[in-house]
Amino acid sequence: MADYIWQLGIDWNAIQTGGVGYLRGGLLKQVNGGPDVPMAGTNPVQTGDRITFRIFDVSSSVQNRQVATIGSFGIDSQVAVTGQQLDHPLSNPQPTIGLPNQSAQSSLFGPAYCSWDSELVTVVTSGRFLLTVYLQATGLDGVVRLFNHDPEMVVGPNG
Repeated sequence: MADYIWQLGIDWNAIQTGGVGYLRGGLLKQVNGGPDVPMAGTNPVQTGDRITFRIFDVSSSVQNRQVATIGSFGIDSQVAVTGQQLDHPLSNPQPTIGLPNQSAQSSLFGPAYCSWDSELVTVVTSGRFLLTVYLQATGLDGVVRLFNHDPEMVVGPNG
């Protein structure tokens, strides 16, 4: 069993296409006693592994926080192998998002002004699945925006 952090970055100033913004993403494996190790986006995790989704405000062109709150968060899945049965591979496709960590920090995408962690999600189904993450964020100006991350992380063992 391993623990992962899936970092997601919101750039509030990026242009949205069709009313939706793109979340930057990167997977890190947590290592006891050492720094977290970046993994390939399609690195398969195994049944029993745990994932925390960490959302960063990494807004460009400004020197301060732009995202006030994360209003909703969800994970859709689809099979990645022909003939495989569709079961949601994660214990909770809509994990609760915690309170913000408002200290300056770094992410895979550079400096971050704030971050939010999801509750821990466990991989519960064997197989290969593509995950699409989506969220609703509210800016400091009260504007609500939608963001998503294209499916690229395959979960579950080969086969």
